[in-house]
Parts: sequence; structure tokens; C-alpha cells
Amino acid sequence: MDSRPRSLIELSLDECRARLSSPQPKTAIERPCTPGDGVEVWSEEELLEKAKLWDAAPPDAETLGLWVPASGAATRMFRPFYEKAQACESLWSAVDDLALGRAWLAAVEAKGLDPKQCSASEATSVLLTLMKEGTIPKGLVSFHMQDGGEGTETAFEAHVRSWARLVDEPAVWFTVQEEHVMDIEAHLHGSSVSSLNPRLTFEVQDSATDMPVLDQEGRWLTTEDGAPFKRPGGHGALLPLLEEVSTPMFVIRNIDNAPSPARTALRELWTKALVAEARAWAEERDALLRELESNPERAAAWLQAQGVTCDACDESGLEAQMARPMRLVGVVRNEGQPGGGPFWVRVASGIDAGSVRPQIVEAVEFDEDNQDVLEKATHFNPVDMVCVVEPGQSLAPFVDESRHLLAEKNVTGKSAKVLEHPGLWNGGMSGWLTRFVEIPAACFQPVKTVMDLVGRT
Repeated sequence: MDSRPRSLIELSLDECRARLSSPQPKTAIERPCTPGDGVEVWSEEELLEKAKLWDAAPPDAETLGLWVPASGAATRMFRPFYEKAQACESLWSAVDDLALGRAWLAAVEAKGLDPKQCSASEATSVLLTLMKEGTIPKGLVSFHMQDGGEGTETAFEAHVRSWARLVDEPAVWFTVQEEHVMDIEAHLHGSSVSSLNPRLTFEVQDSATDMPVLDQEGRWLTTEDGAPFKRPGGHGALLPLLEEVSTPMFVIRNIDNAPSPARTALRELWTKALVAEARAWAEERDALLRELESNPERAAAWLQAQGVTCDACDESGLEAQMARPMRLVGVVRNEGQPGGGPFWVRVASGIDAGSVRPQIVEAVEFDEDNQDVLEKATHFNPVDMVCVVEPGQSLAPFVDESRHLLAEKNVTGKSAKVLEHPGLWNGGMSGWLTRFVEIPAACFQPVKTVMDLVGRT
């Protein structure tokens, strides 16, 4: 039997086999989080008052950072070209409205083609070559036009630019693939955002969190030297990297939801309000911890209001329950987007086993028995997430391991059973103190496919 692993979410081969050989655990989803029942809706007056709290005491780069999972390649962005012939025509006709349009036209001309004469399929072939068939990091794709169309910015640049408007010499963490670190560093250090003096950290997912793969006969796929073949364990494998963030507060924002120039002011306002509210929430918790010995009843009542029951806890138990990481999660109204969102879940394992608590649930965690609950959802997956974590704090106690994911995928040309860790902000953050806040749909600008870049301002 293999030995117990060393890191936060590394699993032994025996544990992996046990999970791969068992049915997908059911997530006990009770009901959606809705306005007044798990989702806060702030008035315009409340929003502005909270933003003023930021202005009165703005955080600096030592206390607030930005953390952006950016490990993904742009493969899915260009998938429409392979699925719909019309996509090539539509995008080529909109080339002048794309931030990547100028580079695309230059590449077409460099190929010896006349942009006014070449077909959409020829132009698309050139674009795919320029984008290395979609294997380049999504963050290196030009997302936005700037300066009246004279300049452009990539998703990486957009995140640094917008964050630097909030925090001087901003601290920004990007998770990236190891083979792309040098290219991304060179890109950002050579761009206009370098003048903002950002403190950039490029984090690489620990290979120890990779997962082995079972073939259909129940054998491990192996490498040429006979070792178990392993693949990345999903975005939940990024959880250990959060333990390395040095600021006590940080905002998590997806790479493809980079603020565009036209919406930066709105995104700023909401970020200020969310951060200020998360700070006030944490300060309230810290004040209760300081007076815990003299007033444990008040601390217990506060925990109860957070959805955490601690009736039989002594003082040390109360302290442990309150010292959880915290997250204030901005969610938008669900207007038909695919994906999960905030729900009330009866937690299966971990620190809250048996309790019903607010959680992010992915669509893949639903089955035929609870599709009706998914259909009643009012809000979509997290857009901005403000996290309060003691630097270096162990995050392992707050994971619901029962929410790992099973799937069948084509791996090295074979149909295989794959295992992924509980999602980063799903089961990975199950035990965090959690609040959901509705934010405007205009704060949600995902680029799932290249078609989402047409006319983006």
C-alpha cells in the first residue's frame, strides 16, 4: 500500500482508486440561495456608503491583493471555428471591431493574402496559426481596444491596469502553466502596465496534486517507464496556492472576466464596496474573538447568524470555529448562462458535516433528481470574490472531500475514468464563512469564445 501523501490535497493511489471505483457522491442541494434567503441585495445608498468606507481608509498592496487563476489555454475560445462554419464568416466580417483584429490583418498580409479578397476560411486558418491553434494562454489574447482603437490590451494587462487604479504598486498573483511563465513575464514586463510597478507573482500548480487515470478495465494508465500517468486535477488543485498569498485580503477574479475600459469605473465601485464590507465583517469577527473569554454567548450568536452551529463548543471550540477563512462573493442574476451558482447545501463531510450552509454548486453536481432545484436558481457563479485569510493559514480543514468530481474523458487516445479535486470555490471552500451579494450583470464580462470579443468595449 502506498504511503500517505505530503501536501494539502495530494491523494494516494489507493484513495484515488476508491473514489474512481465508486459512484459520484450526491451533493445534497436543498434550495437555491435567493434574495432575502442567502443573497444580499444592496440599495444604491448602501453601495455608495460602503464604497465611502474604502475611500476613508483605502487598503494598500500589503493588505489587499488580486489573485487570478489564469492557467487555462485559449483552446475553448476558438472551438466555434470547428463546430460552426458560420463562426468563421461572422468573426472575419467583424475583424475591425476586434482588439486582436490588427494583428490578425497583419498576419493575413504577411501570409501573402489580400484581406479584401481572401476567404473567411483562409483568414481563420491564419488566425489559428497566430493563436497556436488555441494553445496559448487565454490571458495573452488581446481582449480590449484602447485609445480610440490605437492600442490594445490582453487579459493579463487588463487585470493589472484595473487593479492598479485601486491599489498603488499592486500585488497580483497569476496562476500559470510552467511552460508559459517566461512568455507571460516577458509580455507584462514589456507592456505599458510595467510603468505601474506591479508586484507580480506567477504561481504554478503543484504536480503533486495531479491525478492518476483508470482505463475502462480498471487499470492505471501508465507512462513509458511504467509510472502511473497523471493529469491536472481540475481548478480545485489550485487551492494550495492560496496558502501562499501574503496579503490578509485578496480578490479572486477569473482571467476571462477582465474589466474592459468602458466598465472599469463600475467594476471599481463594486470592488471598493465589496472589499470595505468584507473588511468590516472581518473586523466584527476579530472584535468578538478579543472578548471571547468574557462574552462567549455573543460569539456563539454571531456564528449562528453565519449559519454555523456551535451550541456545545467551549471557548477554544468557539475560537476555532470563528477563525475560519471568510469570503464575500459577488454573484449576478442568472440570465440563462450555463453553470451553477449559490445554493443551500447539506454538507456531507468536513468541519460542517450535517449542517445546511450556503455553497457554490457547479452544474455538473446536479443529477436528474434535483434538476428542478437548478432550474429555480436566481443567480450565477461567482464573479468577484473577496477573501479574508490569515497568511499561511491551513485550508485543508475547510474542504468537503465528498465533492470530488468523476468523469469519463479521452486521455491519450483512450476512454478513461478521471478524477478531479473538489472545485476551488465549491467543495474546496465548503467550510469558509460565506456571504453572497448580488452585483450588476454589467460586472460580468466573460470571454468564453472568441465571439464574445466582438464589439467589446
